[in-house]
Amino acid sequence: MRVFEHRGVQKDQGRGLGPRLARSFGSLLFGAFLVLGLMAPGAIAQDLLGTEEDEGTGDPFDITADTVEFDTSRQVYIARGNVRLEQPKRVLTADWMVFSDKTREGVASGNVIVTEGGDRLLADVLHFEVDDLQGIVFKGKLETGGNNFIATGETIKRTGDQQYVFEDAVFTTCKCPDGGVEPWAIKAKEADLEFGGYAVTKSTTFDVLGVPILWTPRMWFPLKTERQTGFLFPIFDIASRNGLGIGLPFFWAARDNINVLLTPRYLADNGFKPEVEVDYVFGRESYGEVFGSFVQDENIDENNISTPFSSDRWAVEWIHDQHLPGPLEGWRWKVDGRLLSDNSYAFDFRDFSRVRDDRYVESLTFIEGRFGELGRYGLTAAMHYAEDQQNPDDQDRDDFLLQRFPDIRLAGIPQPVPLLGNAVFSFDTRYTHFWAKKDVLDVQPFATIVDGLFADTGIDAIPDGDERDEAGRKVLPDGTIVNPDGTVTTSAEILALNPDAIVPTGDGSGDNFPGPEGDGLFQEGEPVADRGHRVVLNPRVAFPFRIADAFEVMPELGWHGTFYSTDAKSSDVRNLFTALLDVRTRLRREIRLPNWIAEGQPAVHLMEPRFVYTMVEGTSQKGNPAFIPRPRVQNERLRLLEPTTRTRDPSDRIDDVQAITLALGNRFYLPGVLQGEGAVGPPRLFADFTLGVHHDFANDDLSSLYLDGVAYPWEGVRTRFNMGFDLDDPDFREMLFSIGYGSLTGNDFGFSYRLVKDVPRFFENFRFDEERFEEFEEGFLEINQFDFRTRLAVTRNWAVTYRFRYSFEGSLALSNQVGVEYLSKCECWAFRVELEDDRSSGLEFNLRYRLIGLGDDTVRPFSGRKRGERDPLLDDEDENL
Repeated sequence: MRVFEHRGVQKDQGRGLGPRLARSFGSLLFGAFLVLGLMAPGAIAQDLLGTEEDEGTGDPFDITADTVEFDTSRQVYIARGNVRLEQPKRVLTADWMVFSDKTREGVASGNVIVTEGGDRLLADVLHFEVDDLQGIVFKGKLETGGNNFIATGETIKRTGDQQYVFEDAVFTTCKCPDGGVEPWAIKAKEADLEFGGYAVTKSTTFDVLGVPILWTPRMWFPLKTERQTGFLFPIFDIASRNGLGIGLPFFWAARDNINVLLTPRYLADNGFKPEVEVDYVFGRESYGEVFGSFVQDENIDENNISTPFSSDRWAVEWIHDQHLPGPLEGWRWKVDGRLLSDNSYAFDFRDFSRVRDDRYVESLTFIEGRFGELGRYGLTAAMHYAEDQQNPDDQDRDDFLLQRFPDIRLAGIPQPVPLLGNAVFSFDTRYTHFWAKKDVLDVQPFATIVDGLFADTGIDAIPDGDERDEAGRKVLPDGTIVNPDGTVTTSAEILALNPDAIVPTGDGSGDNFPGPEGDGLFQEGEPVADRGHRVVLNPRVAFPFRIADAFEVMPELGWHGTFYSTDAKSSDVRNLFTALLDVRTRLRREIRLPNWIAEGQPAVHLMEPRFVYTMVEGTSQKGNPAFIPRPRVQNERLRLLEPTTRTRDPSDRIDDVQAITLALGNRFYLPGVLQGEGAVGPPRLFADFTLGVHHDFANDDLSSLYLDGVAYPWEGVRTRFNMGFDLDDPDFREMLFSIGYGSLTGNDFGFSYRLVKDVPRFFENFRFDEERFEEFEEGFLEINQFDFRTRLAVTRNWAVTYRFRYSFEGSLALSNQVGVEYLSKCECWAFRVELEDDRSSGLEFNLRYRLIGLGDDTVRPFSGRKRGERDPLLDDEDENL
């Protein structure tokens, strides 16, 4: 074996064999790495290819080979067998090398491999010219370890600084086993690449599993490490509702602070459905997102009773959060708005599946800010807009639904009152204009308007007498009564069981119809017919003090005045007086947890006993406008946890209150995690829960016991729980328990149970056909459901998911979903097959195929960022943009 060593010989040194070999093999290595830098990050490319300053510096290298000889007839140097050239950062190996000092050209052949770090260039033959650093690789393959990019070509020629020409090129990020088919690849007859710029390919195909699915005569994509314009991975899915879906996202880096994603998508059952999504940022804190989609749905017939809307279907969404500059510095403008073309859009497409369970699709925009000394005053100016989603499109409330614009609030936090000692003054004011696009009678001319305030249509907002009463019974015009379970009875049978029961007369007149329609009383869901303005003034004075430096006491007195100017009531006033007494203290102790919880660590337990007295008194509110009706079912648990929700209730019907609340807050903290150099992090919250009891004397509500809290008992485990128990009529009013677990290896588990005994009445018998509403059920009187979900990572590559939601009320399966996920061993593609039977959307089969790129989650490949979450890649430091 011949060994040559070189240590920093310069260009102008002697013409012996050592110096010449130094220049020759140094240039060979240099030329090889010019190719190796092709799609690598800029920093890697500069290290790999060298720079102009690197030329001829004579980096030290070692050369070993089985034999090295000089052919005097051809004036070339030849190295044979296990040829190896090493520099401090680079290694070149081959079976054979030759270099001519006369022509300044060299060739390496046979298992040519050039390596730097995790990057490699593999070739059958490497031909190079030393002086201009141009060269050709035959049957070359470039593998970059930093970003998994692979480029191959029958020939790869360097035509200039950072410029290359590929023939019969293949580009991919999939490092699949030898002989395997790449999950995806871009193939081109010819490709011109400029590192740090763009690639332009000719006669290009996009192949999936070796099958060309897209051809284009020309294609271009970026070869830069920063955000650049170009095509992204295609999207594939198969769903029973939409059929086969194919999309090819195109990313446009419109500006440094703006991303635009254009996705032409085709759905086999619906047609062409393009989508556009724009992300943008301003400065360090402001950001936004705009989404839009349109489809001329081939599956819609607007003359069909099940699809009473246009085939031109669309959806838009705008999420915006901006911290305003200049004179308005410190103020904030937010938008959270969305509009859908029809009430079935969210069920037919996945774009807005998250709003499927909402009764209304709501939008909100507002500007808020604080001003005054120490920011004591806050102002919010907002606009609320909503569209009805619970009725079919030909029967919904959109035209006469009450909107709020503007909705202006001014508030002042507690501040000292001169001449009143420790007294502090605070206030809330609110002005709202309530309007609608049309009057109720313009849409429902046969509706009965009661006192000009509301339409007595029943909770379906349609004057047809077809809804249920408080007991869930449906009363037909002939007096027949249909019970919630579907059985039929009569007034006589009900009276035989209960002589005091409220029943129809039986003669079909419906004079004492027990359902919501025609009873002369406002029911939640009936349209508000009045329009106009409302001003609320709520000043308060509190006198906080401490007892023995242990108890905090805060008595508060307030006035809640409401002024109306409406179409039905030219002017009206409501006066309420409020009082609040809040007494609390705080206790601390150190305990040690049981061994089976948090490994028996020591913990700090903070307790906060609290006593609250709440009073609301006022004149009769009957006949006042009812722009914001009182909910029929109120969340007593939240009212117990925050008693000011009673004294600052925004509704136009507020009951008198004489209530006391006893509560005990508990927080447990664990020691902080040990960090570097012996430092300890901040304490960690282990559990936080409040136990309280409430008693309202004014409404003769004996007592209710409530529990609300969260806990983190073990690593990766989170629990959420609450409970409401009626002590007057011993029974649970509500209950929630949920537990979730997630591991770094992709194993997940979640279970939740929800019980709500008293729920609002919703109308559930709109005009429908069997095809669209074949799974629809009626007669729900309570929520009694559980939700089980799990993801089991069987291996590093295979996972099984399952989710089941069930309602004990009605013995109904709400959702049943099973899925199988596979992640390729090269971690460059994944697919998911799922079968779901959902109460609202029916039976669906989905096949999703995803190509995995840089930054994607390779543990849970089908979990991704949702709209409205800020893109961390958009991180612009220039606040002046």
